[in-house]
Amino acid sequence: MAEAVAAPITPTRTRVTRRRVPWIGLIVSLALTLIVLTGIVGPSINPRSPTATNAAARLKPPSAGYPFGTDELGRDIFTRALYGLRTTLLIAVPGGLVGTIIGTLLGLIGGYRRGLIDFLLQRGVEIITAIPSLVVASVVVAVLGPGRIQLVGAIALSLTPVGVRVMRAAALRVSESLFCEAARALGASHWRIMLRHVLPNCLGPVAVLSSLNLGAAIFVETGLSFLGLGVQPPNPSLGNMLTGAASLYFTRAPWMVIFPGLIVTILILCFNILGDMLADYFDPRLRSQTNA
Repeated sequence: MAEAVAAPITPTRTRVTRRRVPWIGLIVSLALTLIVLTGIVGPSINPRSPTATNAAARLKPPSAGYPFGTDELGRDIFTRALYGLRTTLLIAVPGGLVGTIIGTLLGLIGGYRRGLIDFLLQRGVEIITAIPSLVVASVVVAVLGPGRIQLVGAIALSLTPVGVRVMRAAALRVSESLFCEAARALGASHWRIMLRHVLPNCLGPVAVLSSLNLGAAIFVETGLSFLGLGVQPPNPSLGNMLTGAASLYFTRAPWMVIFPGLIVTILILCFNILGDMLADYFDPRLRSQTNA
């Protein structure tokens, strides 16, 4: 009876996966590529300064001369968004990747070695996980002070526990495989088994985690800048562009909030969709159903 109930569901999900993943993946990849290239190249080809003020152009609505309008000091929001996007990417991407790498290595060690090492790692992860990631990053920045290196470190620390848990679960499963037992029987060292056998077979979860962590890193960086703990004015960041706009000018000049907020939303959404698609791609059950 269980097979009779489950049988109709599997082909349906397989057909949905076959039909939707290529188009969604193409759209998301193109969107991310366009946004990243815009953040890298845009500030270099834009002649305007992100910090130049113009009292005569205060709170101008979007127009041909100012595509995103101007803020309370007459600064071009489009130019500031380009520079802010680059700043956010230069902080969030390294922070997310460093957090993923550290979490992967710690989870690999704990999941393979187990025992006291795993116990201590898990207790530390539980302590950090009990606190929201934005709060953890805020405490780190408050202690170390603002700066790009400090922000990258704060983001990495706040995202490390997730990587530890994901990698530990994958390492626990792979370390019990027959090829790991064979490697131990042949006298391979623990580090060799972890790096040559366990880690390569856990790259699926790591790829998914990397994509999701990049979206989370952008959220944390934006939140820190919004709270005044990230990039300091007058240097633009997508987060600090929302700080004054949200509290003082949202009703008078909504474009000050809409455009930076829309960029942040699209970035996080694209990374989350990409992570969800990678999870489906690396799921062996879905992959075997698709091949069938």
